[in-house]
Amino acid sequence: MVILKYKDILEKSGFVLAVIAVLATLAAPVVAQEPAAPPQILITNVSIFNGTSETLITGQDVVLNGNTIARLVPAGSGGTQFDQVIDGKGGYLSSGLIDIHWHMGMGTTEAEYFGDQNYVAIHSAKEAGEQLLRGVTTVRDTSGNVFGLKKAIDTGVTPGPRLYPSGAIISQYSGHGDVRPTKATNLPKEWGGPEGLGVSDGNMLLVSGRAQMLAAVRQQLFLGATQIKIAVTGGVSSFTDPLYVEEFTPEEIQAAVQAASDYGTYVMAHAHSAAGAIRALENGVMSIAHGSELNEEAVKLMAEKGAVFGINLEVYEQLKPVYTDPIRKAKLDQAMAGAGKGIEFAKKHGIVMGFSTDLLFDAKGRQQELNELVLRKKYFTSPEIMIQATGNGGKIVGMTGKRNPYGKLGVIEEGAMADILIYSANPLEDVAVVADYENNLKLIVKDGNVYKNTL
Repeated sequence: MVILKYKDILEKSGFVLAVIAVLATLAAPVVAQEPAAPPQILITNVSIFNGTSETLITGQDVVLNGNTIARLVPAGSGGTQFDQVIDGKGGYLSSGLIDIHWHMGMGTTEAEYFGDQNYVAIHSAKEAGEQLLRGVTTVRDTSGNVFGLKKAIDTGVTPGPRLYPSGAIISQYSGHGDVRPTKATNLPKEWGGPEGLGVSDGNMLLVSGRAQMLAAVRQQLFLGATQIKIAVTGGVSSFTDPLYVEEFTPEEIQAAVQAASDYGTYVMAHAHSAAGAIRALENGVMSIAHGSELNEEAVKLMAEKGAVFGINLEVYEQLKPVYTDPIRKAKLDQAMAGAGKGIEFAKKHGIVMGFSTDLLFDAKGRQQELNELVLRKKYFTSPEIMIQATGNGGKIVGMTGKRNPYGKLGVIEEGAMADILIYSANPLEDVAVVADYENNLKLIVKDGNVYKNTL
């Protein structure tokens, strides 16, 4: 027989009452809390370049709602309900710049790039923050294992442009992405040879045949690629493939396009020669990079297919003092001599062209990214160049379709992503204003977050 003392009864009663209280709490209806309203920002006293028109919009203010542009309103009519009001001080407002040919991981030296990947990642994160402060708010990464950096930027771990990653560049053996030392013992891996440089790091893939191409493309999509990059001609920076070499068979290119289109996205191609570009376009590629030896036939086909084009001028200037070996020097001279013809044909046939740089393996040189815009003044007006760097860039990254992880970019209009730059001088009068960002760029907003304000 158990005899409970008065003290025990009180203690047990207290325990029971506590349990009852907890159960009652759990049983009580849960009242959902309303999510916090996104911050509202009003930007006033600006002339607006909308990314598509060569004429500035005046007499309008811009309203941001969180990470999107809510609307344009007549100046002074926005009301007072804003969390922040930014006086543009008579400046010139533009969407953020979009570089459609950038390599986030290639800011180190070439030796470091093929070395410790932890160092490469840290270096890339630092450089991404610097790039954002130049006004570049979006990049299409055109080969490299930058999936971790994309996640770090998206989640706010580190500042930087939003990233559209291609993942590893897909190359044939002896193609532009094959950087193995040239010796007889370096057989393809299928024949017992070693894996190529950069392959185990996820920066490059060497494939042969339709089956391997399908697997390679699907692997990049599995990792998070928004579009696919293949090399279909020789390249300036590689040793074993002259620019005229056509790389990948039509069947291999078709395989890449099929696998990408199954995921709702597209294939872009590194292509210098006209023949290589034509083969790529005929088999479904929708974006051509470089095109230093394009003829009018290739550009007409680009227009017929609705494909887009990215040229690179600043990179050639930077490589001239570096590529002094006879193989790469000859290819660089060849590319520089032919680039202007491709540009003129593209202008003639109305090809959508983006701002693209392809700067690599020189952190200091990459700080001159925006000089690409100045070099284009030889071929285009300043308004045309600004459209390439904003509205056209938005169209190009938007080609990812169902694979697009972001909203509309490159324009100042309702519903577009809230990427805003304000310059103290008019870039439509001279695009060199943009290149001198340290003196002229006064406000940087990406995704509705202010990263610089010296107005």
